Amino acid sequence: MQINERFVERAIHYIGYGPQIFNAYFGTPMGTAWCAEFVCKCADDVGAIGKCIVKTAGAGSIPRESIAKYGGTWYEGYSSYKPKPGDIIVFTWNGEGQYPGQDKYFSDHVGVVEKVSGNTVYTIEGNANGTNTSSTVCRRSYTLKSGKINGYFHPNWVLADKSYKENGGSTPTPDPKPVKNSISEVQTYLRNKYNCTCAVDGEYGPKTKAALVGSLQCCLNKYYHSGLTVDGIMGPKTKKACPVLNNGFTHPIVYILQGALICRGYDTGGFDGEYGPKTALAVTDFQKKHCREVDGLAGPETFYELLK
Repeated sequence: MQINERFVERAIHYIGYGPQIFNAYFGTPMGTAWCAEFVCKCADDVGAIGKCIVKTAGAGSIPRESIAKYGGTWYEGYSSYKPKPGDIIVFTWNGEGQYPGQDKYFSDHVGVVEKVSGNTVYTIEGNANGTNTSSTVCRRSYTLKSGKINGYFHPNWVLADKSYKENGGSTPTPDPKPVKNSISEVQTYLRNKYNCTCAVDGEYGPKTKAALVGSLQCCLNKYYHSGLTVDGIMGPKTKKACPVLNNGFTHPIVYILQGALICRGYDTGGFDGEYGPKTALAVTDFQKKHCREVDGLAGPETFYELLK
């Protein structure tokens, strides 16, 4: 059983429990709001606290602080993302999915995703069926497009359990075989445009990947004022800084996207900085093979998967 499944199992185990065990875990008095305490206790039970999930009593603080410290992925509630068992779901009771003037993580409540069926997400939540002193852990459900859902935090589970496999360990379809001449064209561009030191040898290795990431960081700094350290490492800050690119977009950053796709063997219809139909198809094909949300848009998740 994978760690995310064990996390859900622990949440199920606590159904019917009141606040005492969770308040005691945090050392807080009875009457303290305990939805986040419940989530953290479940995470601690499976060894995830301090590894991929931060121990904090704030609903929105769980994704905010965990992503800042350990990475993981944030998905907006109104996106087409299909939450996975063990994702942490956060809510805003104003029905708008966010609060004006607050950051995207600011939330009223938090729970654990048990499963998704059709257009419904089923959750397990603490402090959701009464007052801070009378509530018990219970099951609830919402439509996926509910305005009450702020978003989902998908923890970086492998930090807590190295045996964890995304998507249950299913093996994605391999990338196509890259064309050496096309990779050489990308390498030449990176050397000339961003003064990268990768060889022009038609081989996609660690140095070319680092050159692509470093060039991406330079591009994000120049055009998006991201303030990134140019270190050639695709970390959480670089991922977060990536914009969403779509069909019809022309920009220097599209060269980086096309270069990464070409080095992975995908046909972008040219290396020209234009997000045309063939580049969109290449993005879609890559997303399908790597079990990500398939929308043909190149956002932070797609950049990260290409260059991690």
